[in-house]
Amino acid sequence: MDIATILTCFNRKEKTTHCLSNLFAAEEYYNSRCVETDKINIVVFLTNDGCTDGTPEAVQDVCVGHELHIINGDGNCYWAGGMRMAWNKALKHKNDWDFYLLLNDDTFMENDCFISLLKTHKYSINTYGKPGIYSGITCNTHAKDKITYGGYVWTNYFLGRDSILLPTGMPQKCDMANSNIMLVSRPVVEAIGIFHDGFIHGYADFDYSMQAIKKSFPVLVTEKICGSCDYDHDSEKQIKEKISGMNLKQRKEYFKNPLHSNYDVMLYNRRNILQRYILSYIGRIMNLYVPRLYYFASDIRNK
Repeated sequence: MDIATILTCFNRKEKTTHCLSNLFAAEEYYNSRCVETDKINIVVFLTNDGCTDGTPEAVQDVCVGHELHIINGDGNCYWAGGMRMAWNKALKHKNDWDFYLLLNDDTFMENDCFISLLKTHKYSINTYGKPGIYSGITCNTHAKDKITYGGYVWTNYFLGRDSILLPTGMPQKCDMANSNIMLVSRPVVEAIGIFHDGFIHGYADFDYSMQAIKKSFPVLVTEKICGSCDYDHDSEKQIKEKISGMNLKQRKEYFKNPLHSNYDVMLYNRRNILQRYILSYIGRIMNLYVPRLYYFASDIRNK
């Protein structure tokens, strides 16, 4: 089975090389435990988005003995753009990959990750009669009981509330999924393509999984933890304090940055949760001009 592995990186040499080392270890672990005809072949497509810390050179050292394609960005691809660039390169290389593995370069696969992912694939075929998308559940590096990424189910669709799924020993269907570790079967890509061109940085994986569900493809999480990836984003409380402490000019600059932009979340809502689009738009305007009122209203809504 040929698997195109898609990554993008920017100045995280240690994490990127660690990520790739674990990827190859997982490939070797899987191949040592399966029959010859079931073995997997990993080919890496990596976007170098203007790294200045020697990441591309270090990656080449780690990937000795493996097929590697480095695509050079201009430093402004951000996450979604970098992933699209690498994914497009994989499709141009050939269009009959068995699977596409989307992998964040700060995510470290367990040795048995491919066993879990392909077990989930078999479960999808046997249970739903078709292949789909499979998100590997990840946990905190130093706290295995803290689940950080994977799949989510809606608890209140209109209000946008969701709950992350915990491993249960069986694959589970979800309503949207992260692509920290995401195995995408070829029929999904043939039906819906790759990440939507409109996304700059975030929400492209949520959008992709929800668009797949609209086309009746199963989106599942694995039965167990497949890797580790620390949740290193600010908490809601930290974001609230940061934005509330800014003046208007600072908030405008903050929300212009693709890392914090309203653009991606609004595009995501328009494409997937249209009934929330107007409410979300009003909320984003309030967060810009009257953040304290916005957070007061949010606290009431969440009670």
